[in-house]
Parts: sequence; structure tokens; C-alpha cells
Amino acid sequence: MGELSSSAGKQARGDGPLRAILSSLGAFLAAGLRPRTPLAKAIMLVLVIKLIGITAVRIYMVADGAQPVVDADTMAHVFGVLPAEH
Repeated sequence: MGELSSSAGKQARGDGPLRAILSSLGAFLAAGLRPRTPLAKAIMLVLVIKLIGITAVRIYMVADGAQPVVDADTMAHVFGVLPAEH
């Protein structure tokens, strides 16, 4: 019983695995927001530009909320494989 109450007490204080995960995630994000080397700064700039570009393309392509139709012919065009004839 002592072990069970001890683990419950740790989770109530926030000493559980979730706190470790959140702490690691926070450190990762902080490092990304404050890159220290010129290479890290250049990588962050490229990643931000890509994120903006992907978001813009997504907004442009499905601005009205419609989803594109995907059928066998479309998949054959994308993958370069002829659809099987039945």
C-alpha cells in the first residue's frame, strides 16, 4: 500500500513521466527558438519558410474546403502504374 500511495503522491506533485516529457519538449522548443550557431539559425529560417509555404499551398488548394477526388485513374497518374483491368 505504501508503494501505491507513494506513486500517487509523486503524480500529484507532477514528478511522473509526463513532467519529464513536457520538460524535454520545452527544452527542445527553447533551443529551436534561440538557435546558437549560424548553421542552426539558417536551418530554422529554412524550416520557417517551408512551413509558411506549405501553409500557403494548403490554403490556396483547398480554400473552399472541398477535397479533391481521388480515384484509380488519379492514383495511376501519381504512381505511374496502369490500373488493373477487370
